[in-house]
Amino acid sequence: MGMRPIIVDDTCPICEETYPYFMLQRCSRCGRLYCKNCTVLNDLGEVLCLNCARKMVTPRFRPKSKYAPLSIYLARRAAYTSQVTLKFSRIEEIIGDILPHSAYHSKNWWSNVRNRSPSEAWMTVGWRVEAVNLDGEEVTFRKEEKPASEGTSIPRKRRRKASKKTFREFVRKKSKRRRARTGPSKTKIAIAQARLKNIERARASARSYRGLKPRSAYEKRLYKPEEKPK
Repeated sequence: MGMRPIIVDDTCPICEETYPYFMLQRCSRCGRLYCKNCTVLNDLGEVLCLNCARKMVTPRFRPKSKYAPLSIYLARRAAYTSQVTLKFSRIEEIIGDILPHSAYHSKNWWSNVRNRSPSEAWMTVGWRVEAVNLDGEEVTFRKEEKPASEGTSIPRKRRRKASKKTFREFVRKKSKRRRARTGPSKTKIAIAQARLKNIERARASARSYRGLKPRSAYEKRLYKPEEKPK
């Protein structure tokens, strides 16, 4: 009896449907296998996956760094966990592109060094690479813990708002102290002196009239006290 051929199944990275291996097509740009529903042909007749075709049609909408989607992914996972283990293939799905050859063969590519496009993707959002397994093609990220000084803030003392009544009493006490120390102001002394002069003038005019109404100029001309009446 002849042996039956073994059919190997594989999953399309875009639609995540499982197909036999011989039904999948390899993208000429990224080199991965996709189903016929997720591939197109370019002008040269080459097979392109939908991800690569989209990047070629709209290149200006790509982020400055191709690892920016990884930063977004880790920032979202920070709300639920402090450790994430990802396969290299999963990272390629997240960023929508293939990792370089050194990422599969050198641990230095996964080092936590600043001013590098890959490492900045996880370090800027507070993550670090804890372990790399090149044989298993996976990497483990761990979220950095904030120092206690940054997490705890010193509570500020709230100032008590003084009521209107207490504020008025405070102002009165202060004004009394000023009066006791400095005495009356020059303006008040001048006003008091002017009032005294007005009172003196009123008394002088009252003495000259002696309670009688002063005569008018016409009456003074009619009556002459030095002449005797006839």
